Parts: sequence; structure tokens; C-alpha cells
Amino acid sequence: MFLPLLRLVSLRHLLQAPLRTALTLVGVAVGVATMVGVTAINRSVMEAFRSTVDTIAGKADLTVAGSQVGFPEEVLQRVRKVPGVLHASGGLSVVAPVQNAPGESLYVMGVDLLDDGYFRTYEGVDKDLRALTEDLEFLNSTDRLLVSERFAREHQLKVGDTFGLMTSSGAQDFIVHALIRESGPIKAFGGSVAVMDVASAQAAFGRDRVLDRIDVAVDPKQGVEAVREGLRKALGPAFEVERPSRRGSSVETMVRSFQMGLNLGSGVALLVGVFLVYNTISISVVQRRREIGTLRALGASRLRIRALFTLEAMMLGALGTALGLPLGALVGRGAIGAVSQSISSLYVKVNARDVTITALELGLGIALGVLGSAFAALWPALHASRVQPVEALRKDAAAGVQVGSTKSWAQWAGLGCLAAVYPLARLPPPVENLPVGGYLGIFLVLMGSTLLAPTLLRGLWYVYRGPGERLLGVSGRLAADNFARAPVRTSVPVSALAVGVSMAVCIAGFVGSFHESTQRWINQAVPADLFVTSSARTAGVQNQPMRPELGDAIEKLPGVDRVDRVRILPHDVLGLRAYVISLIPEIYEQRAKPLFLEGRMLTPEEWRQGRVIISENLSRRRGLHVGSTVEMSTPTGVRTYTVGAVAMDYTSDQGTLVLSRDVYMAHFQDRQVDIFETYLTDLSRLEEVRRAITEAHGRQYNLYVLSHSELRHEATSLVDDAFTVTYAMEAVAVLLALLGVINTLLAAVLDRTREIGLLRAVGAAKSHVLWLFVGEATFIGLSGGLIGVLSGTVLGGIITQMVSEQSLGWSFPYVFPTGVALQMSLTATLCAAVAGLYPARRAAALDVVEALAYE
Repeated sequence: MFLPLLRLVSLRHLLQAPLRTALTLVGVAVGVATMVGVTAINRSVMEAFRSTVDTIAGKADLTVAGSQVGFPEEVLQRVRKVPGVLHASGGLSVVAPVQNAPGESLYVMGVDLLDDGYFRTYEGVDKDLRALTEDLEFLNSTDRLLVSERFAREHQLKVGDTFGLMTSSGAQDFIVHALIRESGPIKAFGGSVAVMDVASAQAAFGRDRVLDRIDVAVDPKQGVEAVREGLRKALGPAFEVERPSRRGSSVETMVRSFQMGLNLGSGVALLVGVFLVYNTISISVVQRRREIGTLRALGASRLRIRALFTLEAMMLGALGTALGLPLGALVGRGAIGAVSQSISSLYVKVNARDVTITALELGLGIALGVLGSAFAALWPALHASRVQPVEALRKDAAAGVQVGSTKSWAQWAGLGCLAAVYPLARLPPPVENLPVGGYLGIFLVLMGSTLLAPTLLRGLWYVYRGPGERLLGVSGRLAADNFARAPVRTSVPVSALAVGVSMAVCIAGFVGSFHESTQRWINQAVPADLFVTSSARTAGVQNQPMRPELGDAIEKLPGVDRVDRVRILPHDVLGLRAYVISLIPEIYEQRAKPLFLEGRMLTPEEWRQGRVIISENLSRRRGLHVGSTVEMSTPTGVRTYTVGAVAMDYTSDQGTLVLSRDVYMAHFQDRQVDIFETYLTDLSRLEEVRRAITEAHGRQYNLYVLSHSELRHEATSLVDDAFTVTYAMEAVAVLLALLGVINTLLAAVLDRTREIGLLRAVGAAKSHVLWLFVGEATFIGLSGGLIGVLSGTVLGGIITQMVSEQSLGWSFPYVFPTGVALQMSLTATLCAAVAGLYPARRAAALDVVEALAYE
């Protein structure tokens, strides 16, 4: 019964308004594409990491891992003696930056070729790799690699060619000994994989007699769980013994906040698309009022009318979703590089290259596109079913009619949403890094401002009519009147614009506040004149650690006073992948002025005793205070450290722990350095010293030598890059909202055709009509900008003060983004005015006689 109605009634109406229908479809399609693309990106990034862990593990039942700096080879013999261990093989993995290829890395697997075949097999492209155990040239060299076919192809390498990798001793040339097909473990790290003998890898990368992984095959008679417990007892708490598939769980927890931010941005774009559907169905109800009355007079029930409009919205949603799903694949492929780079810079090195749309994304896209559209149509459909046949069949039935009104229940509901924001936003996260309460608060702010929008628009009418008349004369006064004539309908494009603007202001407020806090922290706590790193401009996940001897050479240069040797090691601290930072206490005490939240600067004796300074977020996340103890696994066993102070520190959103370099080297058996923080005798010699460091060691170590101001700029750029995709999604949301402006004004032209004809008949020029609609569009844009800035300010406070504290552990003062707020308000106003030009020109071009005869 519904199909004939859809074909004869709904489809006919949609085809009679092709532009409005097309704009709605585009809105749904882009919203679905953004959500599907971001979901696929998040899944692909995590799959890339899990794939690296799983494929490298091969056929292993369990994996034994220690600290990030590895553990002695002797541990392998202890593992082999545990009952139930059928086979065990040790390995070493290094992510080595590729020389002369910024941002690119090669995953080098050091394996014991004598027994590695038990867990993994390699297929050579043009060489039988089964004979590698007898290939003395390969086994006895420290510079020969088996290179994946993909890496060789991308870098135009063939067997016998030489290429450079960065090691702790600087750049080293390696020879392509053979090519391996991209299968099994060679699928890891996006296919950028190389294999060498473990002893050769240890020598080449300065990891003498150290392993970082032991793969274990379990005797089926013993069982995996029993052998795992046996290994834990034999090795102690300093080692992690897990199934390979579970080793990626800590990374998923770590990047959860980043991925939730992306999902929030894509959700905003989809929300604006749903606004467009609501707008289209609302307009359809008003314009087809007589048609609805006819159907009701012929016996159509209210339920059938509601179902008709709901199905019409679902049809729009289905068509938009059909367009959005392939577009989502393009969005995913276009943005995967930026997201992968951000996660690699902030959290863990991943090499996600490909994005595929799975059944999960398809189902999510269909559900959100179709069901979201159906939800958007509920209120207009309910209003349509309440149309009385007698009233609807009157000749002027549609005049001045709108869907909904500014009823008190909507105002009270809006106020209720805003009142619930604070208590909900303060709810503690149910899961680590998942601030559900904060995100609920954000949703309620957007919902509350949407429900209150019609009331606000009536108030803005009093504000606009005077300036409108002074600027545009009678056209301006009429534009203000028309703007407030149907506040519920007008509130839809206004709310859509406000959502886009509010998210832009919110993100800008958070980023700006974070920038100001980090700049202040860098000035106080990281005061070196020059910062020397290898292979990356900032230390963290992507830089290459260096040997400490380079610091001795830098210290001997003219103009250099002191050189601090700073190691920044990603390490598991109380279940968090925090940074363990080691430095020379004497230099830190003299030069740095950290902002202590608890405690004070440690004395030399306290540094030697193993007291540590922890960051604010580590303190908040794990309830640590001065006097608390922290246990960490190290290559020399489990060590206990006492918290001596809590300081402001923005090195990592997972937390930081600072200890003396001497204590660190004794416990972690690691002498490598991530940053040589260089202090000068005379700041005027900065460029001279920088040039000397670069000329003497820059090429060998692929050095970046940054001044203090350049480091601050890099810190700012790192945060900005992390929000690049989010900024793009907010821009999409604003553009979609502008489609809603066009949609609304096109409908207004149709609804007010006779009115336009009367204006022209009494002497109004075409320019008057043009300015009438452009003025109305301008008021819509200005209102969206104003409401968006107000709600964005509240959202910024929630993100900065609540969500940040819950997901990152940081709390910093909110800084209102004045420049962005003004820019977004002006942009929304100007773009809305431009969007109104096409409907305005259509209105001005109406023939007077035809307009007066229009019904």
C-alpha cells in the first residue's frame, strides 16, 4: 500500500524540487562518508599495529617481552627450561629511519635463523631462503638484509644495491642480500620489513647481546595457560607473558582519546546531514498541506501519513547512503596518511597504508544514514498526521504555516539539557581514556542550543530589524520580518551552522589553551639554547636514539657550556605507556624552573636514592602523590621508585617520570640519548654553534639542531597536525550547513511566490527582492555564527576542563579563541549571504503576472 503512495506522492514531489532534493542527498552522503571513512581509518590503524604484532609472532602461542630496551640473552635459556615449553626463539626488532627519506622507516627483524623456521617462513623472490643457515656471507655480515619486495620496489632497489639506515652510531649502509615476498611476517608494518640474523642486528644497531622478544611454542599436553603461569613464576614480574593477539591492547587504550575525537568530528558532519533531512521533510509537509488533507479526506489514517513521510525520509537516507559509502572509501584513503602520521608522532610507530570498507563500516553507514534520516523525519511526520482535512483543503492553507512552533516544552527541554551538562560532564570515565560524561555534556549543549534556537531567533528579530532597515531600507526590514516569521523552520539551518561553528570554536579553544600552557612549560622546564635530535625534529616515538659520545664531541665545541644527555623512553608505568625521562640532575637543577604542583626540586642525595618527579597527569590518573611508590620492570628486575615531586609536564598525554641518568643507566642498562640539550656560554653565538654541530656531525647522524623558539614552534605544529583531520571535518560540517541555507531559501521563494508578485506589482524593483533574500540569508548566517560562538565557548570549557582531565589527565586554563570566533562568525555570515544569492536571483526573476496567479 505504501509503495504506490511513495511513487505517486513522495517521488513526484521530490522530483519537482530537484535542486533541494539533490542538496539533501549530498548532505546525507557527505555525512555518511565522513563517519564511514573515519571509522575505517581508526580500524585500519589498529589493524596495522595488531597485524605487525601478530604476523611477526608467526605460529607462537606465547610471547615473552621485557622493557623497551630489551633484556639479556640469558633469559632465553631460562624460558627453555620451563616445563611445557616445546620451542623458544629469541628475536630483536628495530624501527630504523631510512636515510634521505624523511618520515619513512624500515622494520628490521633480527631472528635466529637456526631455529626461526619453527615459527616463521620466508619466501624468496629469486633465491631459495631455506639455505640461509649455510649462507656464511649473510650470517657473518652486519650490513646485509633480506628486504621485502614492496620496500625494494618503492625505493627502486635490487639485489646487491646499498641504502642507508639510521642507527645509534649514525648512518650506516646496508646491502640488499635478497628480496622476500610480502607474505606471513613480511606483511607487518605495511610491508616495509627487512630480516637479518639476530647477532648481526645486535651489532649493527648497538644492542649487544640484547633481545626484546622470545616466541614460545607450547606443548598441547600442558596447555597455554599453565605454561604462561610457569613462565611468569620463572621470570618474575619484570616480564610480560601474553598471547600475541593481546599485546596490542595497551596501544588501543592509549590512542582511544585520539580516535574518539575523530569520531566526534565525523558525528558532527553526520548530524548536520540529518538536519538537512529534517529541513527537507519539514518543508515538504508545509508545501503539501493540501495534498495531505486530500489523502486524509480519502481515508488515509494518521498512522499511514506518518509512515509515508518517514519512508520518504528513509528513501532520501538510503539514496544518500548509497552515494556516501563509496565516497567514504575515498575519504578513508585520502586521510589515512595524516591520521597514521599523527598517531606515529604522538603514540606508537604505525605504518597504515590501506583502507578497506568492511561489513562493519557498511552496516554502520547504512544504519546511521537510513535510521538517522528516519529519526529526523519523526517530528515533521507527526505534524503532518495532525493536519485536519477541512483546514488543509482551504485555498490558502499553506500560507504562513510551518512545522512546529516555539512551544514551551521545547524551551524547557532545552533549558533542561543545559542544566544537565555540568553534572553529566563530571561523571568519571567508565573505562580508561573514555570520557563518556564529557561527550554526553557536549551532546547536551548542542541539543539544548538547538531546542532553544527558535526562541533565540524571535529575540534576534528585535536586534536585526533596525540595522537591517538602515542598511538595506525596506528590503532589510522585510528580511528581518521574514527571518522571524517561521522561527522553527529558520532554526534548522541556523542550528546546523551553529553546530559547525561551535565545534570549530571548541577545538580552537582547546588547542589554543594547550598551546599557551605548553609554551609556558617549555620556557620554564626546558630552557636549553639548542636541542639536538636524530632523524626527527622532536624526541619521542620517531627519533633515533644516539650514543652518548656525540654529546662529548658537542661539549668540546667553542661556545658550548654544558650538554645534558636526555633519554625519553616509552615504557609501561602502572599500566600506562608513559615516558621515562632520564637527565643529568646537576644541569636540570641549575637551568630548569619547573612548576611544581606538589613537593620541590630534589636534592642530589634524593636523585641518587632513586626519587623521581612525575607529571600532573600521571599523578591524577594513578592517584600518586609525594611519598607514593612506583614499581617498574627493568632489565635488572622490578625497581621501586619514590615520588619526590609532582610537576607540570606536557611531554606525553600518558604521563612522564623523571629520574637521574646515573640511576637510569644502572637500572635499565641503557646509555643511549634522545636529545642533547645544549647550553651556550653566549647566546649570540647560537648560529655559530649550530653550524659547527651540523657541519661536524649532521650528515652522519641526520641531526636536527633546533633553537628554543624553533622547539616551541615544533610543539605547536605537532598539536596542529594532530587536529588536521578534525579541522577538515568541521569545515565539511559548515559547508553542509550552507546547503541547508540554500534549501530553506529555495523553499521560501516557493512559499512566498504570491507575496513576491505583490511586492513587484506595487513597485518593488528586482534589486529589492534580491536584497530581501540576501538579507534573510545574512541574518541566518549571523545568527548561526553567534549561537555557534556561544555554544562553542561552553564546549571549549568542557573539553579543556573536563574531557581533557578525564582522558589526558591534564587540566589547564581555558583561553577564549577570540580570533577564531570572529573569523567563524564573519565566515558564516558571508558564506550564508553568498549561499542566498541563487535563491535570491530566482525570486527576483519571477514573472509578476505568474507570481500573482500562483497558488
